[in-house]
Amino acid sequence: MKTPLHSVPEDYHEVKLLVATERQLLIRLNIAGIVLAVVVLLLMDQWWHTAQRWRGVAGSPLLDTLPFLGRLVMVVVIIVLTFGLHEWLHGLAIRWMGHRPRYGMRLDMGVLYATADDAYFPRNQFIVIALAPLVVITLGGMVLMLLVSDALAYYIGVMIVLNASGAVGDLWMTWEVLRYPAHALVRDEADRIRIYLPRD
Repeated sequence: MKTPLHSVPEDYHEVKLLVATERQLLIRLNIAGIVLAVVVLLLMDQWWHTAQRWRGVAGSPLLDTLPFLGRLVMVVVIIVLTFGLHEWLHGLAIRWMGHRPRYGMRLDMGVLYATADDAYFPRNQFIVIALAPLVVITLGGMVLMLLVSDALAYYIGVMIVLNASGAVGDLWMTWEVLRYPAHALVRDEADRIRIYLPRD
């Protein structure tokens, strides 16, 4: 792994600024997030039933008997846990790349974030950071759904759906940076990224 970069090399210059919280883009990302949530929900529903068959579970008595208020509390807890875990995994990946993560929230946009100050990531490192929560929570959650109780598996499935929907911005940034060569540098500024290339 390369030494972490804390400044732009002299022969690099900024070629693109992408702002994830621009109003029109935010609307498109939210719509895409809803579509993605529906697709993943359908997939997780199938996976939950597959996990039931794998564990030999015929039904879900705990879910049937849990009061409405109990279910509501569980959903709120899952929302908080999901988005907290999502940003923590971004931060863990940032730390793995040699930088110190910083966590925060844009209250005006309702956006949580993990970033690193004065950090410049090679394109592929940035992609690993961007996709880490989606990959880890989805694959890890699917494995857990095979191993835990039926009711807990259901809520883990909900977590996977929420996380996938919340990862739409990460997928958009990954798509954008993939248009640039591997030696491109990316600076993450919480709600925006800057892309740098050599001047030649």
